[in-house]
Amino acid sequence: MATISKRGSMWRCQVRKQGYPTQTKSFEQRSSAIAWANEVEAQMHRGTYIGSTSSQSTTVQEILSQYLKDESRKKAYPAADISRSKPLLAALGGYHVHNLSHADLARYKATRLATVSPQTVTHELNLLHRAYVLAVNEWGVILPNGIPKTSRPRLPPGRGTRISPEDIERIVNVTESPQLKLIVPLAVETAMRRSELLAIRWENVNLSRCSIYLPRTKNGMSRTVPLSSKALAVIGELKQAKEGPLFTLAASSVSQAFDRAVSRAGLKGVRFHDLRHEATSRLFEKGLHVIEVARITGHKTLAMLDRYTHLDVSQLVRKLE
Repeated sequence: MATISKRGSMWRCQVRKQGYPTQTKSFEQRSSAIAWANEVEAQMHRGTYIGSTSSQSTTVQEILSQYLKDESRKKAYPAADISRSKPLLAALGGYHVHNLSHADLARYKATRLATVSPQTVTHELNLLHRAYVLAVNEWGVILPNGIPKTSRPRLPPGRGTRISPEDIERIVNVTESPQLKLIVPLAVETAMRRSELLAIRWENVNLSRCSIYLPRTKNGMSRTVPLSSKALAVIGELKQAKEGPLFTLAASSVSQAFDRAVSRAGLKGVRFHDLRHEATSRLFEKGLHVIEVARITGHKTLAMLDRYTHLDVSQLVRKLE
């Protein structure tokens, strides 16, 4: 609703509408004030108004950049958010936050699905949504039409193939990386992620209690991973120290060395992350129940844990006999 009042020789116009900061402007003529008020109210009604004193002028690029600065840096692995923000910024960064619509997000989703996996698109959309929520709840951004949304793409079923003990042995035997020869069996015995394996420090290894403490993990939670006798044997091959990392390879170097070893072993379609799938399946086959496995692997939801589990049917048959 507009209020027009005379202030000296000027006409002062104020427009108030729920969901928007009060807009004020002065004019020499009353007719100009009325015309401005009508236009502002019409734009507010359509959800397209950008006021010079309003947080409505904030862009998607600004809230994403602020989120990366304020929130992502607190995470154990902020590089993931930085990587996911790049396509969002390229495609949507120029939009004003209140102008980005559900349809815009749906088009972004469809375009990205043509080149990347549904899981990647889901991560990107979730990042943008978190930035919007923080902008509204903490930074004073006002969105009369609400936060733009689109349905998440359907995820494909988890990879159903297992990597056999023989294939794992072949990879270890052919790799030219001394550290990868130890990283691979430790991954299979602990179900740790690549980033977690490379973050292990001697001060967090408790050989007497057969465990490794991970203070920061991908999901933001710490956890303690028990060590099997085989895992202890692997660690025993390393030169022990009071502190410092067990492994000094960079994440990219581990992936490159693993891919080269897979190629030399004559295997196809095997990824380092498949070791975590294999390890998770083995934990269930050893008789551990769901909560125990989740405590070891760090999965926060049973649905995600299920995607990582591919039990050997022959073992299930034996249990039924």
